[in-house]
Formats: sequence, C-alpha cells, structure tokens
Amino acid sequence: MDQLLFNIERTFKASEKELNALKGVMTECTIEKNNFFLRSGEVCDTLAFITSGSMRLYYDSPNKEICNDFFFENSLIGSIASFMSNLPSIINIVAIEKCSLLTLNKEDIVLLIEKYDTFKNMSNVIIQEQLIRSEKREADLLQISPEERFKNLIEEHPKLFKRIPLHYVASYLSITPETLSRYRTKLLI
Repeated sequence: MDQLLFNIERTFKASEKELNALKGVMTECTIEKNNFFLRSGEVCDTLAFITSGSMRLYYDSPNKEICNDFFFENSLIGSIASFMSNLPSIINIVAIEKCSLLTLNKEDIVLLIEKYDTFKNMSNVIIQEQLIRSEKREADLLQISPEERFKNLIEEHPKLFKRIPLHYVASYLSITPETLSRYRTKLLI
C-alpha cells in the first residue's frame, strides 16, 4: 500500500488528508492463481490496484479465450466500461499468479472523486490512459504485422515472457503458439 500511496502523492500531489482518506477505504485481499477478479456478465462494482502478481484480461469466444491485456504490479484492474455504466462486463480478469490487491468499491470511489479534486484528476487520467491504451491496441492489431507486434512486445515488455505462459502471449498477439515459437527461435529468445 505504501508504494501505491507514494506514487499517488508524487504523481498527483495528493495531500496527507487525501492519502489518509484513500487509505481508509482500500481493502487488502488476495486472489489465488487462476481465480477471477471479474467474470463476463457481472457488473464491475470494484476496482483494484495490484500490489504483487499478474493478471490477464480476456474475452470469451465460441472456440477460445482471446487475451487482450496483461496487468502487473501497480496496475489498476477492472472493467471501466462496466464500472461507469452499471452494465454487465464483457471481459474476464483472472489471476495468472497469486495476486495481492488493494480494492476500492464504487461508492467509496465516487465519494473520493466528489470530495477531493486530486482523485477527480486521477480518475480523469486513468480514463484517458485506458482510452489511449485501447485505441493503440486496436490500431496495432489492424495495422501492424504479427511479427512486428511480437518485436514491439519484446522491446516494450521484455520480462513479460518470464512471467506469462506462452499460450497467453500467443493469444494476445493473435497468433498460434507454433508461430510464437518460430518468432522466438528466429530472434533467439
């Protein structure tokens, strides 16, 4: 929790009063490997910061799961769309490793945003970053070859291959595990 509060203080210039208010509504919890934080069809009424561990976001497809994102320490998890609209989520978020989380329920988040400008600014930044990340992901899938996506992933997130099972990485890149193996061999990873 201390690292998260430090990052918020440094990034958003949060006061001690604001940090104490946030600390007062966060709850620590653990999710075991392969357990869900959010299932498709549920309304997301909780957001969380990962303090340790990793998670993946995926969509259900008739024949397979389609991995769309990975989350690690200091990441915010949840379905922002479901959270804001009160509609059922279309995504699943599941633990790849055992995860320690700091959770916040919707009512507390709304109160923090209403009461403190720092948290209003923070929520705006989070929403903006989610939109940018989503748009970039979509553009990459539509405009960049699978091999280039693979190379970009290695450059941007080299440790990902040590923590994420390769079949999830292949799904994220929209390639088969065999193609991923060929790319890895070609680049000697």
